[in-house]
Amino acid sequence: MANNESVPGKARLQGGFSLHPLHEAALRIAEFGLMKPKARTKDLVTLLVSHGARAWRSSQPEVNVHLHVSIQGGRRPVHLRLR
Repeated sequence: MANNESVPGKARLQGGFSLHPLHEAALRIAEFGLMKPKARTKDLVTLLVSHGARAWRSSQPEVNVHLHVSIQGGRRPVHLRLR
């Protein structure tokens, strides 16, 4: 299955901002000329799937979470996973 996350340290600008998803996809497509022919089709499909997922995530509205939690018994009362 395709990995939908950006590779840390790759396609980053100074200041910690990532490149626009279309620009990042264009850079990756340009890198295909350096790869072996057998890997091109699989990598292109993976690239398109990950680009679509990244573009969808960037189009979603920003969410803010404000959470007050009191600890009881030394255990974490809340397990939070954001996707």
